[in-house]
Amino acid sequence: MPAGSLTTALRETLSLFDRAGTPLTTTEVAAQLPIGRRSAYERLERLVEADRLDTKSVGASGRIWWQPSPVDHEERDDTATPDSPTERFESLIEHSPDMIDVLDADGRLVSVNRRLCMELGYSEAALLGAGIWEYDESIDEDGVETLLSGLSVDDPRSFEARYRRADGSTFPVEVNLIRLAGSSTDRFVAISRDISDRNRDERALRDRVRQQEVVTELGTRGLEGVDLDALMAEAAAAVAETLDTDYCKVLDLDTEADELLLRQGVGWEEGIVGSATVSAVENESQASHTLQTESAVVVNDFTTEPRFSGPDLLTDHDVRSGISTIIGPLDSPWGILGAHDTAPREFSDHDANFVQSVANILATAINRHASDQQLVAQRERVGALNDLNGVIREITNAVIDQSTRAEIEAAVCERLAATDSYQLAWIGAVDRASNTVEIRTEAGVSGYTDEITVSVDSEDPLSGGPTARALQTGETQVVNDIPTNAGHDPWRDPVESYGFRSSAAIPIAHEGTMYGAVNIYADRSNAFERQERAVIDQLGEVVGHAIAAAERKRALLSTELTELEFRIRDVAATFDVTADIEGTTTFDTVVPIGDDEFLVYGTATDAAVDSLTQLVAVLPHWQAVDFDTDDDPASFELRLSDPPILSEIASYGGYVEGAVIEDGDYRMTIHLAPTADVGQVADLVRAAYPNVEMLRRQQITTQHDGFRRIQRHLGETLTDRQSAALETAYHAGYFEWPRGHSATEIADTLGVAPATFHQHLRKAEKRVFDELLSTTSQQRLPAARH
Repeated sequence: MPAGSLTTALRETLSLFDRAGTPLTTTEVAAQLPIGRRSAYERLERLVEADRLDTKSVGASGRIWWQPSPVDHEERDDTATPDSPTERFESLIEHSPDMIDVLDADGRLVSVNRRLCMELGYSEAALLGAGIWEYDESIDEDGVETLLSGLSVDDPRSFEARYRRADGSTFPVEVNLIRLAGSSTDRFVAISRDISDRNRDERALRDRVRQQEVVTELGTRGLEGVDLDALMAEAAAAVAETLDTDYCKVLDLDTEADELLLRQGVGWEEGIVGSATVSAVENESQASHTLQTESAVVVNDFTTEPRFSGPDLLTDHDVRSGISTIIGPLDSPWGILGAHDTAPREFSDHDANFVQSVANILATAINRHASDQQLVAQRERVGALNDLNGVIREITNAVIDQSTRAEIEAAVCERLAATDSYQLAWIGAVDRASNTVEIRTEAGVSGYTDEITVSVDSEDPLSGGPTARALQTGETQVVNDIPTNAGHDPWRDPVESYGFRSSAAIPIAHEGTMYGAVNIYADRSNAFERQERAVIDQLGEVVGHAIAAAERKRALLSTELTELEFRIRDVAATFDVTADIEGTTTFDTVVPIGDDEFLVYGTATDAAVDSLTQLVAVLPHWQAVDFDTDDDPASFELRLSDPPILSEIASYGGYVEGAVIEDGDYRMTIHLAPTADVGQVADLVRAAYPNVEMLRRQQITTQHDGFRRIQRHLGETLTDRQSAALETAYHAGYFEWPRGHSATEIADTLGVAPATFHQHLRKAEKRVFDELLSTTSQQRLPAARH
């Protein structure tokens, strides 16, 4: 049909199409004329019959229409190079290494290139007419208008998204979206590129940076001379977290027993760290192979590993892959450091080097602390240290109960001298006027301190003993064989007359302040070797801390608090629970909801969920508990019918800084205002928990308590019902999306109607925002310290 024979309606319809061949849908044509969709479809069909338009179906029931170019109906060589700019442009798009698609204003595809089809796994026919949201997980149908609004040729939009293939797999992409120039209708071009490799490289770089940070942090800790087991535990936790493995271990080699002790580690079954062993000589085992290999040993999958087999420690924990390396030199290794995972995986050379670097740090720390033989001897003497540990616990409890420095020092000496292990204990401090050590208190055999004088003047011969050195260096000084030690020559006669064979001088210091030294004497040689020395080192720290707390009570500042720590051993036995209390349960927040009822919010690990449920069944005032196991650890809401200790402490001007049930024991840390009556609070805790023991009482200086003060200020602003509604909604996940609990559920928890809950919540929200945002309130609120 020639152009002149077209009706006015058909010419009007044809004018909507440009010669570039940009397709339109029936709906778009009907909207632009405007006429009904059926009438538009009839006109388009007549134009197709007149050979003025081309058409094809898309999707289940859609169809697109376009005006063919002059060469569309001519025979041509498909292999020839396109001549026109349009053809060259279309060829570039079709063969582009990037994924390209053209969208209409509704976000549906009107054109795609072969790269997009190949990457997504769909045919061109399947994609045309489809919505972008059907494979782009970052957008939904309702968000198309927002996505496309404001775009222009000169204002492209770039963002990252995630595309979903036909097989259900996904991959990350970088998308550049721009409005198409020269189109009579709204058209948008999306150019996408797979960034999987880039993201993988960025993750690898981040992993390497993190590994270097961990090596630096552990190296610094090792140079600080921290406790060896503490350093090993920190290293095991850091390696497991950094490599994202299920397990990490530090094996201690016992050359006499030809076995390796699992000395420290993370992820292993409870109770085996410190007791499980692995053979160091078993044929074809990973441990023996590692001990003979200087570089790190990497296993991608134990089921296909031809070099060796895994020990029971690994197979019992379903280990499939890992890295292990020796700690120390190949000719005299101390042990093995290993990281393991329950899934087969490939570890990079950087991962292996990271584990080797951590092992080198541990080897350096071990060499700094003692020789291999001494470490073996320490394990053999664990039983002999039980008495000393008991003494330290008694001293700790004793100094907690004392309120003055003199009482603390007297308690220390009396507890030490009361044992069969030591004959004398005395505490001295420097008298700056005479540069000598003044005896402040003593216990045990009498008369020795009357016969000695200790100087701190480096020019004085009486300054060469362990007491003066301890005061001068701030480090514990031990003499394990006094008869052969020249440092005791000035006091040789009294030493021999009292039969002392070993002595230790432990500095008493806290935060750079030296309070003196405690001196201990024993009638046995080698009484203060490494493990025993480690324990007496703790004594100096305990006493120094206690004295510092007593001194600080004389001049408290407004930023100082009193901290109390309590413990209930064996919660199961205390509350007559038949099963063991396992896992970790934290009690974070208490919300009064009226009528002597309270809601307690916290978290519980998997093992603790059943334990908490058992406590609810046994304790009469624990009414019910509700868990949200989608969280890790699970969060819970516990309903109590009696005032919980957390709430009662608040009436004394304090708060519970932390409360946790872990390994069957309950620990609670309380912070009190300087003016609070510590004795009354302690009595309150003992009344609630008769079996409780106080572990620590100390004065602390807070640096970031402004937020606590703001919370207290807001708490004074809100009514009880408003506070209950706001806190319960917050801890129940009402402000999250999707919501953890609905308004109706929270209202049921509070025992009110939904409308009442909403009323209290809105008023609480308004008051909070008034306090935080209004100028007068900002001036009134106590400032948080940074």
